[in-house]
Amino acid sequence: MMAWLGLLLDSALIVIVGVGVVQAVRLIRQLKDLKKGRSEMETFVRDFNNAVIRAEAGIKALRTAARESGDDLEKLVEKAGLVRDELTFIVESADGVADRLSSAAAQAMRKEAEKVETPPKAERPTPEEKKVVSARKIERAQTSRAEKELMQALKKLG
Repeated sequence: MMAWLGLLLDSALIVIVGVGVVQAVRLIRQLKDLKKGRSEMETFVRDFNNAVIRAEAGIKALRTAARESGDDLEKLVEKAGLVRDELTFIVESADGVADRLSSAAAQAMRKEAEKVETPPKAERPTPEEKKVVSARKIERAQTSRAEKELMQALKKLG
């Protein structure tokens, strides 16, 4: 009976050792898979880190470009404001000049009309006086042409 008991214990021990070997083989395979997964994970983390570094550099470059564009835009807005102010001043000055020209032209026309309406009856104009009157007419025509051009320019601005 002892022999049976020894044989039974030996068989149980062989089965336990066999199960242990099978478990060890499975554990070795799982460890290999884990090492492979770890190396893939390291590669993924390295690639991800590189991507994050590139993204940060891109964001810095974008911020710098935006800052520079904003500065340029701010300068342009300031210049546009100055130009607007200058144009407003020019338009106001031109309005004043146009008013003065208009009133001066109206006065000159009235004076010329008075001279033309009351010529001396007994005297005929001399050739020199005719030249002066002719020059005045040309000057009046030029003044009114300049006045018209000024008014057209003001209308375009206005």
